[in-house]
Amino acid sequence: MLIGVASAAVNTQYFGKAPNLLVSISRQEPDPVEPGKEIEVSFKIDNNGTTANNVLFEILPEYPFSLLEGEPKTRSLGTMGTSQSSKQAAIERFRLKVAQDAGDGYHKVKVRYKDSSYDTWTTLENFKIKVQTYDALLGVDRFFSVPVVTAPGDKAKLSIDMKNYASSPLKNIKVLLDLTEAEEGSMPFAPIGSSNEKVFNYLESNFVLPVSFDLLVDSGAVSKAYKIPLKFGYSDYLNKNYSKSSFVTLIVGDKPDLGVTLERTEVYTAETPGNVILRLVNKGNPDIKFLNVKVLQSENVKVVGSDESYIGKLDSDDFSTAEFKLFLKGENSIKIPVQVSYKDTNNNDYRENREVELKLYSNGEAKALGVKSGNGYTWAVILLIIIGVGYYYYRKRNKNNKK
Repeated sequence: MLIGVASAAVNTQYFGKAPNLLVSISRQEPDPVEPGKEIEVSFKIDNNGTTANNVLFEILPEYPFSLLEGEPKTRSLGTMGTSQSSKQAAIERFRLKVAQDAGDGYHKVKVRYKDSSYDTWTTLENFKIKVQTYDALLGVDRFFSVPVVTAPGDKAKLSIDMKNYASSPLKNIKVLLDLTEAEEGSMPFAPIGSSNEKVFNYLESNFVLPVSFDLLVDSGAVSKAYKIPLKFGYSDYLNKNYSKSSFVTLIVGDKPDLGVTLERTEVYTAETPGNVILRLVNKGNPDIKFLNVKVLQSENVKVVGSDESYIGKLDSDDFSTAEFKLFLKGENSIKIPVQVSYKDTNNNDYRENREVELKLYSNGEAKALGVKSGNGYTWAVILLIIIGVGYYYYRKRNKNNKK
C-alpha cells in the first residue's frame, strides 16, 4: 500500500487491480471558524480505481475539535464504483465543535476508511481546519496614575495594563500615548526618561502587558480631567495586522486655597448691631465653584437676617465679598465662626470651618479713635431744654419790665 499526499487530498493506491481512493476537504463552513463555535466539514471521497465494496468512512476528532452530541463518527458509503459506473464519489459532512480556548491557526483532523476486501483501516492525518478569532482583540484592561491627582508642575506615572483577549498570542505590539491631540488646545504633558511610544515583541493569550509612561505636567495646566488618546497596533498568529485606539485619563488638579478675612465692619462696640463684610480670596491654582458662606451663630455672635451668602464661581487669583448683619457680645475681640463649602474644578467637595477675628472697643475708645461719635439725640434734647429755659426767663423778664 502506498500513501501519497497532494494539496489537501490523500491518494491511496493498491498494487494491482484495486480501488484507488482519493479523500479531500471540499468545504468548511464557516471558514475560518472561531474558537468556541461550531463548524461543518465536508469530505469528498473519490474512487479512481476498481470497485470498492462496503466502504466505511470515519472521522477521528482530537483537541481542539469534538463531534456534536448525536453526530455519528462512522459513515457507511456502500459500494463505490469506478469512473465507468454510476457511483464513484461520495460527500460526507461532519458537525464539529471547536474548543473555547483553541488557538488561532491551522489544526489537524484525522479520518480513516476501509472496505470489505481488507481488515485494516487506512488513516489519513493531513487535513487542516483554519481556526481564527474573528477579531484578535488587544485592549485596555485598566489604567491608573500615581498620584491619582497631579498638581501642575509635578510628575506623574501613568500605568496601563493591556490585555490579550484573543485565544492565541499576539506579536509586534506598539503602544503610543498621543500627546499631540486635545479637545481644546494642546496636551499639557511631556514624557520623561523615554518617548511616548513603547514596543513589545510578544504577548500570550489572556496575559496582561504592563505599560507605563513617566510624564511631567505643565506648570500652567488647567485643573481638570484630560482624555489622552491611546493608539496601538499589533499582529495575530496568522500575521494579520490590527490598528486600534482608545482613551486613558489623567487628572490634573491642586487643592484650592481659599482665604477668609475681614473686609470692613460697621460694628466697633459690643451689643451694637451692624454690617460686617467678609472678603473671600481664591489664592490657589484651580477655580472654585458653588461657593457658599455661612456665619455660625454662637453665644457671642448673633445674625440679624440671613446667615448665608451664595458666591458661586470664584476664579483663581480673584476675590469676592459676603455681607452679614451681626449683633456681637464680649470684650476686646470676637472670633466670628464661618463655614465655607465649595467644589473644585474636578467636582471634589470641600467644607471648612474658619474664624474671622473682629476687635471690639469700649465706647470711650471708639470715640477716641473716631470710629464712634457721641449720642446726637441726647445732645439735641439737652439743647432744646436750654433753649426752653432761656425762653422762659426771657418772657418773665419782659413782664417785670412792663410793670
